[in-house]
Amino acid sequence: MSKKISIMNVSEEDLSKFCKENNFPKFHASQVLDWIYKKYAVSFEDMSNIPKNLRALLDENYFIHNSKIETISEDEYGTKKLLISLYDKKKIESVILQKKDRVTFCLSSQVGCGYGCAFCATGSMGLSRNLTADEILAEFILMRAVTKKVNSIVFMGMGEPLANTKNLFKAIETINSFKGFNLGIRHITISTSGEVVGIKQLIEKDLDCRLAVSLHSLKNEVRDKIMPINKRYPIENLMAVLKRYSKNGKRMITFEWVLIKDINDSVNDAYRLVNLKKEFPFKVNVIPMNPVEHAPELQRPNKDIILRFKSILKDNGIEVVERFKQGQEILAGCGQLAVKNL
Repeated sequence: MSKKISIMNVSEEDLSKFCKENNFPKFHASQVLDWIYKKYAVSFEDMSNIPKNLRALLDENYFIHNSKIETISEDEYGTKKLLISLYDKKKIESVILQKKDRVTFCLSSQVGCGYGCAFCATGSMGLSRNLTADEILAEFILMRAVTKKVNSIVFMGMGEPLANTKNLFKAIETINSFKGFNLGIRHITISTSGEVVGIKQLIEKDLDCRLAVSLHSLKNEVRDKIMPINKRYPIENLMAVLKRYSKNGKRMITFEWVLIKDINDSVNDAYRLVNLKKEFPFKVNVIPMNPVEHAPELQRPNKDIILRFKSILKDNGIEVVERFKQGQEILAGCGQLAVKNL
């Protein structure tokens, strides 16, 4: 018997062909996919309107997903961190953020990360492998089983999403599709450390999701130290591709700025951002440094410095959001995801 494959990697057309070849009406294919993407079925046995012998045949040839939740941690704000085990026993972490009546899923795209940003615990793990498209979709299904509502998703968990574009784009297509999870494309954000080649692929794909860029400095010498990717794609290269992505100012970009004491929190750092306004529109997420075990020397600035940085941006017409300490106590804050037993 051939090895089972994930049914989430199979198109409706191929599934229809499978039904026809086995003497079942083709319309069962759309029913099966409806069970997975609309009703979040986790086994073929759940699919009550599918003939029993077809369910058995599906189970012989396909699986829905092999991922499972190992543990769920929760903080006082309702933030939930899921430790998810994959088919090969490797593990990832995903986060559910709840703020008032809005629910955001933070999805991982890789097991670990090979980009080694100084302020990020995931980078200290190194890269194990990319997630496949169906593993990304399984994350969504597992998170959806924990909370029945989702307003938006961000690929801001483990890994560099734009280093895994083939699987990322395929998963987004299903998440966005009317026949898939039917989540609007503008409710999907890709976060990148500045993967210029990946951003170019995003431009070519003309995928109208939101883009968040981990910037953290506009000085090459500083960014070289805290973000090794800058040695490959210096700020000038990154800004040039972001200008293209913005479609001459028609698309808003979000900059993530982890505020690190005495490294990128000065008045001059803030004004460099202000001077960038003439290039394209952007808003800034200010994230006071979350503690990470591998870099205890990196500290958050005091409240006055944080307020000064934000005020300079706001006074010059830049939209600023400060990320508060949601998720910190369960190590689910920005830059804190790391599977210790990887």
